[in-house]
Amino acid sequence: MEFTVGTMQKLAELLTPPEPEVIQGDDLPSKGFDISASRNEAPPVENNKPKTIEEYEEEEAKELEKLGQVGSGLGDRRTPEYTMNYQQSVSAEDVYLQIGPKTPSSASCENLIVRINLPGDKKENVDLSVNNTSVTVSSPQYLLKLPLPHGIDPDRSKANWDSDQETLMLTLRLDREFDFVNF
Repeated sequence: MEFTVGTMQKLAELLTPPEPEVIQGDDLPSKGFDISASRNEAPPVENNKPKTIEEYEEEEAKELEKLGQVGSGLGDRRTPEYTMNYQQSVSAEDVYLQIGPKTPSSASCENLIVRINLPGDKKENVDLSVNNTSVTVSSPQYLLKLPLPHGIDPDRSKANWDSDQETLMLTLRLDREFDFVNF
């Protein structure tokens, strides 16, 4: 038998598995619009991610500033100014004798003190909601949704209103897993 180009092509056709019968795009009737694919094209990449810690902190500060402005998605209410401090009960034996297990770190603190300045509001207009992980303060002028750095015990926490300074002071009792070690 002679191996010519024609016989080689016929042999290749015999050895190639048959293609399944699939309707191709050319076989479909035209609808008057073009179909295109962009599989090989990469989508545009937004490169707005911060590259350094300073850039990240600047973006975070801008976002917090936007939240504090009127009309920032919270209706016409602003985010009030607030501070958080830890409080530790210290006795004479802790100070002078240094017998107790307490240290100056926040691990030995029992309370988290949150002071929220609400200028122009009254005690009657302030709505306070406290759960284990967050505090929500709402008034006609202000709205604050504050996640807490530690879990708290809402039943052992207190709230006081200072009418002279128009400040809500929360004494939140910390509820941490290993408090029995620190106290």
